[in-house]
Amino acid sequence: MAVGLTAKQQAFARCVGVRNMSLIDAYRAAGYSYKNQTTKCQQANASKLHKNTAIRLAIDSYNREADRSMVASVASDEELVLTELRRVIKDGESDHVKVRAAEALGKTVPGLFRGEERTEPQRTVAEIQAELDELLAEWGMKLVKSDKPDKAVH
Repeated sequence: MAVGLTAKQQAFARCVGVRNMSLIDAYRAAGYSYKNQTTKCQQANASKLHKNTAIRLAIDSYNREADRSMVASVASDEELVLTELRRVIKDGESDHVKVRAAEALGKTVPGLFRGEERTEPQRTVAEIQAELDELLAEWGMKLVKSDKPDKAVH
């Protein structure tokens, strides 16, 4: 229980922070609703509770805890699925099952199945010649045009 909160306040914070309930539903679930209260009154009181600094801190704490738990759960589930797909690829009952598992595993790799061509950018002969000249110059060499292939580089 958060320091300084009553059991009902803690319940309200938990309902909002963990269960993502609306303020009025959390107000009712925490036991604040009374038979003689109108819905408008319940909404106003729920809003007032929500503005309480200690309750807001508790809600934020629950949100962070829920986020960490969800991230851990998703990571665990993802690893479980990927491990199982790798196992099926290796030990699958048939080639069809293995291919389907490989396809499912491949879909986890961004851009793998989007039909993107992986080609080098096209360069002109002049661009290639300039690049060669630059590299040769770095090595203290230059390309000399000659009719004899064995004497082309000096």
